[in-house]
Amino acid sequence: MGAIQRPALIEVQRGHVMLSTTFTPPQLEAATNVDTYDPERGNDPNNGYQRRASSTRMAQAAVFYGEGTEKRQGRVFEDRQGLMPNPIIANIRSPEDGEGDVNSNNDLGLPPGVQVEFQSEEDRERVREAIESSGSTTATGTLTLDDGAIAWIVDGQHRSGAVKMLTDKDRLSDDFPVPVKIMLGFGRNEEIKQFYYINSQAKSVATDLTAELLQRMARQDTDEADYLSERKNKGSLLAGAAIYEALVERKSPWLQRIRKPNEKISKDTSIAVSQFITSLKPLQSAQMPRELSPDEWARVIDAFWEGIANLLPQPFDPTEQPGDWVLFKATGVNTMHRVLADCLPIVIQRGARLSDPQQYEQLLADLPTLAGIGIDPQTGEERQIDGAEFWRSASIASQYTGRYGTDRLVGMIRGLIAKTNKAVTV
Repeated sequence: MGAIQRPALIEVQRGHVMLSTTFTPPQLEAATNVDTYDPERGNDPNNGYQRRASSTRMAQAAVFYGEGTEKRQGRVFEDRQGLMPNPIIANIRSPEDGEGDVNSNNDLGLPPGVQVEFQSEEDRERVREAIESSGSTTATGTLTLDDGAIAWIVDGQHRSGAVKMLTDKDRLSDDFPVPVKIMLGFGRNEEIKQFYYINSQAKSVATDLTAELLQRMARQDTDEADYLSERKNKGSLLAGAAIYEALVERKSPWLQRIRKPNEKISKDTSIAVSQFITSLKPLQSAQMPRELSPDEWARVIDAFWEGIANLLPQPFDPTEQPGDWVLFKATGVNTMHRVLADCLPIVIQRGARLSDPQQYEQLLADLPTLAGIGIDPQTGEERQIDGAEFWRSASIASQYTGRYGTDRLVGMIRGLIAKTNKAVTV
């Protein structure tokens, strides 16, 4: 649509330049983009970092901001004509991230495709000095964005989607001023960091990408890793994410059962990556003679589940869908990883290898005897259900939900371990 020209407030905070302005709906669509996480690319450092937009959330926002009517289920509903005071936050990246050549038309270090015309030369000089001295100041001027300038949305993709939805349906005028705050010159990694902190200051980032983003930030900056661990209490989450990453590197058989961020829910997977990472927390407090590396933990986890597979082969059969088994869902995985934390000191006491599947197979030899009373789907009569069927969805294990249910399952399995190994206190 050609260059975009808008009045703007230039804000310099500690040497970083931001612009407060507004876009019309067509300008917003033309100038912005969202860096969405691709589940096929996994933990590729160049992968996106945002969750795929929810059509439900966009529709809810559209009802609030719209200024027309919508017909649903045979009824006509009036839009609420709400105001949008909070800006969409975006970033136009620095050239080292591949967005173009250095902008040679200014001496302010602005990204390619961005021009700012100040109200006066004094304003320009004051901004330049603030940038060079890592100081702070404000000024007014006119922003010009060339066709090639991409403002990557850091916060507000659902509001942006709602604006497009409304304009497509003629429920919002083309001159509606959408407030936008544009950060200038942050690299992609810093953009990810801004995304995380903008969201986490208001509320937890309710997305399976949280652990992935934390781990990515920690890998890129050791100081950031220390800050996240010590000041943000994310140490256990970072450790779990590192173990998950090691499982990815090892091409663990577990990966086929874990639902990656932005991957559609289906029975082909059973547990979200965030749930899996959270389930690893008990391992970090297990009684160990030394701290294990993420790769060592990955080997132990694979060996543990291999031992379980030898005892309960049916859920692990390639023809079975993981989503049909509580064993692979949050209830089962949380239970089993707590049991693994109990098994580790016993294996160490034996002087055996922690990555030996036979050790766990021996300790959990009575696992198939775990039983409960259920209804036979064929006869409709009550009967004892044990073995793999105990762990089938809608069977016995599915009754043990939540923390209390998991506690009961863990206690039952601990009893089996104690019975199998009478000389050992668990």
